[in-house]
This record gives sequence, structure tokens and C-alpha cells, in this order.
Amino acid sequence: MKKHNNIGSLLETPRYSECYTNLANERMIFLSEDITKDTASSISALLLYYDQENEVDDISIYINTNGGDSGALTNIYDVMQLINAPIKTICVGKAYSAGAFILAAGTKGKRYMSKHASCMIHGMQCNVIGDNLHKSELYVQFLKDNNNAIMQILAKHTGKSLDTIVADCKQDKFMDSLETRAYGIVDHII
Repeated sequence: MKKHNNIGSLLETPRYSECYTNLANERMIFLSEDITKDTASSISALLLYYDQENEVDDISIYINTNGGDSGALTNIYDVMQLINAPIKTICVGKAYSAGAFILAAGTKGKRYMSKHASCMIHGMQCNVIGDNLHKSELYVQFLKDNNNAIMQILAKHTGKSLDTIVADCKQDKFMDSLETRAYGIVDHII
């Protein structure tokens, strides 16, 4: 067996790629980077493929992310709601921002979090500087409406009132696994 001097050389081996391929064949998706339009496109494509292939067996999404773009979040979320296959979400490490919303959107009873993982929720964050200073009131209203829609998603999946979600998301709200379960974002701690 070839000895590797660092993790970088290990990650470049065909065996490492084969591992991810084998896991993907078992309907496992790994969300371990920032949620961007590219990430959302890849995850959405996998969800649609797995559902078309078999709409009865679970699809698992393993989450360890800092979050990302709200448009990318709603892309993934809408596809999760569109398909019939049950979706098991598992937080291993962290589910921050958009990652927490995806974690909560898993099929009720199939949302998991590892014991030492953490979760963070907050409202949309945007930079209104430079070129954006001239944006119209319509743009500001669009941002408010978008934030409200995302807050409604979290309220729906946690059972919390919209007022509670909005108040809690005015700033970063960090939670450990026990707090995340009590909040209604996950059902089980593993």
C-alpha cells in the first residue's frame, strides 16, 4: 500500500474518489462547503436523480457547512419539497445559516445531529454599500420579503411561531445539539 505524506496526496488518489462514488451510489449527499448556486445545482440534480430512480428509499444529506446564498438555499429547499423520496438530514460538525435551514427541512423524524455538532440561525445578511446604496425602495422591499419567506420556512419546520423565529434571527443564534433539538431543527442526537 502506498504511504501518503500528507492528506492532500491522499485526497488525490483514485481510492478516495471511489469512496465518494460508492457513497453517492448509496444515496448519500455531502454538503461540506459554502452553499452557492453551483452547490445548489449539484445537490438539486442529485436529489431529482435519486427520486426519479427510487422515490421510496431515503436520501441522506450530511451537512457540515457555514451556510451561503439565500437563492441557493431556496433552490435546494424547493427541490427537497418537490420530490417524494424521504430526506434524512444529518449534521456532522456544523450547520450554520442556510445549512441550518436545510437541516430543519429534512423529513420529520429523520433529522439528526451528532452530539458535538453546532447549529446557527440568523436572518438574511447583505451588504448595502457602494453600488447598492442607490437601490430603490423596491429592492429593499424585495430583501425584506425574501427574508420573511426564509423565516417562514424555519417556522414551518420547527413548529416555532414566526414572531419567535424573527426575534431569534435578528442576530446569530448559536446552539449545541441539545438546544438544536429543543428548538425543533432536529429530531435526534446521535
